[in-house]
Amino acid sequence: MSEFRVGRSASSEGNPEPAALAVDRVVITRDSILQWKIEGRVFYCQQGNAGTKLDFAETSYDEDQPQFALIVPEGTLCIPLAMNVTLEDVGGTENHLIWSLTTNDIGAGTSTALAPVNYRRDNKFSPACKANSLYTANATAASGLIEVKRWYRPFASAGVTDGTDLHHYPWSINDPEMPVLVGPATLQFHCYATSDGPHGFGEYTWIELPAASVGL
Repeated sequence: MSEFRVGRSASSEGNPEPAALAVDRVVITRDSILQWKIEGRVFYCQQGNAGTKLDFAETSYDEDQPQFALIVPEGTLCIPLAMNVTLEDVGGTENHLIWSLTTNDIGAGTSTALAPVNYRRDNKFSPACKANSLYTANATAASGLIEVKRWYRPFASAGVTDGTDLHHYPWSINDPEMPVLVGPATLQFHCYATSDGPHGFGEYTWIELPAASVGL
């Protein structure tokens, strides 16, 4: 088995790719996302669970009442890794799924606080970002709002419960629309359909870094 020695990690200087040197002097690099997970910088939360689908409820677009919001505080840099939504029951027609960004903290309004967890299960770091679900009263008005991702499905598929008509809407760091958020900022999600909001699940993963560690 080849031996290697690890050089000083550059992650403390904002570069998440430390290197090692094998005995044949070949440089070994580690995947950035794996390194962030090892460092305890990757977090996750979900809407709905194995036994209970989420009722996204909305039948029209209401900018001040997103169904999911990831709020980034000042001093934190946030990179979304995977923002995945699955709809099981698409009861209404004209189903819209919209991701948008703001340049402010929209606050909790009237919503349900989610509980982000660290993928490093000894909880090396606590989450700095807050995640809120299903706003039913207005949040703080968005500033600098832009839409960055949208899906549209004009059809209904009511009553599907056996998994035969799932609709997956994956959005990952590999997509060019995926943003980098420097707090204060909010990444928010709207999901609605005419006459009957869809039901399903949301699964969200992101990286948090101290803004100062990347020179911000």
